[in-house]
Amino acid sequence: MLISELCKENLTDEIVDRVLFEGISDTGEKVDCIIVLGSIKASQYRIPVAVEAYKEERASKLLLSGGSVRDFVDGNMSEAEHMRKHAVDMGVAPEDIILDNYSHNTVENMFGSLLELQRSFWINKVNSVLLVTTSYHMRRSLALARYLFPPHVTVIPCPADDTNTRRDNWMDSEEGRKRAIAEVNNIITCVENGLFPDLEI
Repeated sequence: MLISELCKENLTDEIVDRVLFEGISDTGEKVDCIIVLGSIKASQYRIPVAVEAYKEERASKLLLSGGSVRDFVDGNMSEAEHMRKHAVDMGVAPEDIILDNYSHNTVENMFGSLLELQRSFWINKVNSVLLVTTSYHMRRSLALARYLFPPHVTVIPCPADDTNTRRDNWMDSEEGRKRAIAEVNNIITCVENGLFPDLEI
């Protein structure tokens, strides 16, 4: 079944599960850079996963993408700056961190990350990246990255579980179900608008 064949008003639990979570496992490969997409809770859920990969020496650089300024408990700053603070606190060397402070949504994350990869590495020298975002957000992020990044760049998913939108529990709470279904609808809309090609699920 293709994404374009789905009906937003008739999404079963099985379809939501397949669309969001099937085939997004991390392969464990080494890469040129770890890209972390920002959110209000990225420092809580995504940064620990990225730092673990960094400490395992899968890559020597972290690219933190998120320009939306938020009122965090520890100060008013961009998502990228907040992630940087927490990554450094967890042992990442400051010189190993690249910031994209301009992106305000997932599509912009990809363009902002591409610009920073070019500035830091030269994009023609980047062969692979590890993409870190929350598990339920991975399908859309991965599809956008694989479509918008140059064909020679391999994008490897590295999903980070949050509290209530994991594969094993998204259907158990009203909030988890609402977020999961909204994300599937976002994916359908992306395909309808040509943001990335149709996907087989």
